[in-house]
Amino acid sequence: MTTPTTEQARAALATAEAEKTEAEELAAALADKVRAGDDTVKPKDITAARELAEFADLRITAARRKLAAAEEADRHARAEAVAADVRALVEDDDPDDIAAKVTAAVDAIKAVYAVTEARRLRVLEMAGRVRSLANELEVAGFHPVTELRKRYAIGADHDSVAIHNPEPLGTVGVTPALAVAAAVGMAVRDSGEQAKISDQMSYLSSRVEAFVAQVPALRAVFNEDGSAK
Repeated sequence: MTTPTTEQARAALATAEAEKTEAEELAAALADKVRAGDDTVKPKDITAARELAEFADLRITAARRKLAAAEEADRHARAEAVAADVRALVEDDDPDDIAAKVTAAVDAIKAVYAVTEARRLRVLEMAGRVRSLANELEVAGFHPVTELRKRYAIGADHDSVAIHNPEPLGTVGVTPALAVAAAVGMAVRDSGEQAKISDQMSYLSSRVEAFVAQVPALRAVFNEDGSAK
């Protein structure tokens, strides 16, 4: 016996229920006629109507069973399709590709961090030299800021130096942390995603461990703390 579709089974059930309702209403109407004194109604008429209702009730039971079977068949087919997709996802997953890109990103961030820190230290060292000159000028009786600008066309703050040629042009010793954060912000422009990344940044060490643990291919490249092997 071919299992009907869920739509066919529901339609069959609705038909059987309608037939039962119709037969019951007919039997009730015939009984009311007899009570009202209608001699044209025969016992077999009421019996036939009630038998139709009983038969329809049996059909309802059968239709419900067929509907349950159809729903199970439909559910099973969809579950098999989902299972096949899950197997394909797991079997075709390429964590090595993630590992390669993460490794490249880590190397790039290390490079950004190193070059930014080296630049920051150069700027700080130069700013210190300018401030030292400013102190000497002040001791000698000059206004240091004015003298440095007019006589040497330079200036400095605690983390920056500038030249005046004639308009001021400065260099700030930006921190590596700012550089790395800015690079992430440039890579991910969506504000909502940036907020999620900001939340993750509050727990960097645990996030490193979780990420390495969840992408097995990374374990061949990084230790659990994220250090390179």
